[in-house]
Amino acid sequence: MPTWPAELPQEPNGNDGKWTETPPDTVLRDKNDRGPDNTRRGAVAGVRKLSLPYVFRPIAGGEHELDIFDTWFREDLQDGALSFTRLWPPAPRATQTVTMRIVCPPPPTYEHQGGGVYNVTLNVEILP
Repeated sequence: MPTWPAELPQEPNGNDGKWTETPPDTVLRDKNDRGPDNTRRGAVAGVRKLSLPYVFRPIAGGEHELDIFDTWFREDLQDGALSFTRLWPPAPRATQTVTMRIVCPPPPTYEHQGGGVYNVTLNVEILP
């Protein structure tokens, strides 16, 4: 299984390092003709959704973090069809190895900021 490239930032570094996380939605809701809806737990395991902003920059030796990411995404992840492993979450929470998948479609968008800097926000799921 592919892993997050060591040459890329190991924590989201865009948007001042802020990222969003949504816990799994495992509750089923049934509408009633009268009264409140019935709810129940539909699954024990669910996907945790994250939105991770990154800033990719040129690195030593003439390489660019965006090129490393793009090659990894296209070849190793087969354009997002495969999942990958990485350490998550960043400190101060307890870090562990998790399996993630980049949510596609749509594929990530590369937003050029000038000076060789690109903003890339990854919508990912932590798989159970």
